Amino acid sequence: MMNIVTPVQDGARHFLVGNQVARSAGQPWLRDGKHYRQSLRDGRHVILGGRDVADVTAEPSLGTAIETLGSYFDAQVAIETQDLLTTVDPATGNRFSTAWLVPRSIDDLKRYDAMIRHSTTLTFGVFGRPPDYGPVKAVSFVAWNHLIKEKDPEALGKIEHFLQTGRENNLVSSDVIIDVQANRKLPMPDRQARLRVVEERKDGVVLCGAKAGNSVLAQGNIGTVSMPPPDPTMPEECNIWTAIPANAPGLKMILREPNVSGRENREDNPLNAAGEEADCILLFDHVFVPWDHVFSYKNKTLGQIYTTLGQFAFWKIANRLAYRGEIFAGAAQLIVDALGTDHVPAVRAMVAEVISYAAILRGMMTAAVETAQPTESGVMLPNHSFVTAGRLHAIEHYPRIMQILRDLSGQGLIGRVPQAAWEREDLGDLLDTYLPGYRLDAREKNRLFNFIWDMTCSSSAMRVALFENINATPAPALREELYRSHDRSNGMNLIRRKLGL
Repeated sequence: MMNIVTPVQDGARHFLVGNQVARSAGQPWLRDGKHYRQSLRDGRHVILGGRDVADVTAEPSLGTAIETLGSYFDAQVAIETQDLLTTVDPATGNRFSTAWLVPRSIDDLKRYDAMIRHSTTLTFGVFGRPPDYGPVKAVSFVAWNHLIKEKDPEALGKIEHFLQTGRENNLVSSDVIIDVQANRKLPMPDRQARLRVVEERKDGVVLCGAKAGNSVLAQGNIGTVSMPPPDPTMPEECNIWTAIPANAPGLKMILREPNVSGRENREDNPLNAAGEEADCILLFDHVFVPWDHVFSYKNKTLGQIYTTLGQFAFWKIANRLAYRGEIFAGAAQLIVDALGTDHVPAVRAMVAEVISYAAILRGMMTAAVETAQPTESGVMLPNHSFVTAGRLHAIEHYPRIMQILRDLSGQGLIGRVPQAAWEREDLGDLLDTYLPGYRLDAREKNRLFNFIWDMTCSSSAMRVALFENINATPAPALREELYRSHDRSNGMNLIRRKLGL
C-alpha cells in the first residue's frame, strides 16, 4: 500500500486541496459553513450566461445554494447534529464527515443512512449531489479492488490516499462521468469531444475533451473523473479514472441558465429560495493531473464492471429518493387536510398511492441494508437487487406521484397570492376572510401551495424530475440489470422439485 506521508503524495494532496482554510484545533478535519464558502474562492473558471464569474459565493444564482450547503457543514460541528453526520477516526480521535467513511459493517451503513436522512431533510431531496454523495466512486473502487488490482496494482494505495485527503479536508466531491452528446454514427475514435489523455508526461497526464451533466462541481471542491460504459472501439487513451480540483488550470465550467435567481422570497418560493445545483458542461483544455491522482489508466476492465463499480452510489441515490418519498406522502396528507377533502374516497385512494410509493421504497432500502454483505475486498455493500428494484420503482412512478400531488391541490396551485399582495392593508384582511383552509388559516394554506408548486411545477421541479429520470441509470437499463442480477433460484428450484423438472 502506498505510504500517504511521502513528499510526492503531500504534493498531490496540495494539488487537490487548493485553497487552505483555517479550522479549529479541536476538530481539525471538520469545517463549518464559513470555511466551506471560503474554500470556493480559489480562482476556478466558471462561466454563467457567457460571462466569467469572479466569485461563485457572491453570484446570487450560485450563492444561495452555497449558503444552503454551508448549513450542512454548520450541522457537522453543531453538538445536536454532529453524531448524525460525522465519525470518529480511531487512530487519531479526529472527527470526519461520515461521507468519507469506507463501510465495513452494517452499523457503518446505518451511519450513512442517518447522514442521508439529514441531508435530504435539509434540501428536501432536491439536491441530488449533496456533500454526503461525492466519495461514492472511491468507496466502490475500494470495495471492488479485487477485480482491478491485477492490472492496476497501485490503484488501491492511490484511492485510499484520496479518501484520506477527503477526510482530513472535508471536501465536497462531484461525479464527472457523463460524455457530451455526439453524432453516434461516428466511430468512437472520431468523437473528438470524448475526454482523453493527449500527453503522457513523467509527472502526470494532460487531458483534453468535454464532460456533460455535471452537478455541483461549481459549488464544490473536487471532481472524480471516470468514464461511462465504454464502446469496444473506444481508444485506450479514453480509459481513465482520476481526480481534479475545481480550480485546475485549463478546466472551464459552462453553466446552464439558472432556474432560480437567488433572490426568491422564502414565503413565495420556500424550496427555490434554498437555491439549486449548478449543472454544467466541463471543457478540459490541456488539464494536467499528477500520476498520484491517476487512479486507473488504459484498464479496459473498468468498462466491463461499470455497474458493479456504481453499486454504492446507486444505494445512496435510492436512499435519498426513499426519504423524498416520505416527504411526498406528508405533502399529500397536508394538502387534503388543508382542503378538507380527506372524506372523499377518490382522494383517499390517491393519498394511499403516494403512501404506497414511499412505503415500498423505504422497505427496499431497509432490506438492502439488513441483507448487506461484504465484498471480497471487505467493504460492506447494501443488497444490490433490493437497491436496483427500489431505484426502478422510484423513477418509474415519480411522474405519477408528481401528478397526484398536482391533482390533489386543484386550483390551489394556480390561485396562489404573493406575499407582497397579502401584506397590503387593503387586501390582507380580505384574503384572510375569503381563502381559509380546513385545518390551516388562509395564509398558511397559501404557503403550503407555494411549497407544492416549487416541488411539482416550477422550472426547478422540472429540472429535478429530469435529473431523477436519468440519474446514474435510466429505467430500461435498470430493468436489464434487475433481470441480470436478481437471484430467482429459490423459486425456480421449488417449481422444479414440485414438477420433477
